Amino acid sequence: MGLLIIAAIITLFVILDYFIFDYDDKHWGWLKKASKPVRRSVIGCYLLMSFVIYFGLSLPYIKPFL
Repeated sequence: MGLLIIAAIITLFVILDYFIFDYDDKHWGWLKKASKPVRRSVIGCYLLMSFVIYFGLSLPYIKPFL
């Protein structure tokens, strides 16, 4: 259940960053001109890298529970 909550939080913050926090197009502005499949794949890779980094850094702490 904890993994699902963390995945939802990471996904929510990436979506908020893309649609709300980047109001002046400094972070995601280069992606606005790309096609929808390119945007989806870039955001999907960004989410995947966020999950990998989070779980990679938390592995020493969750390893006793595996």
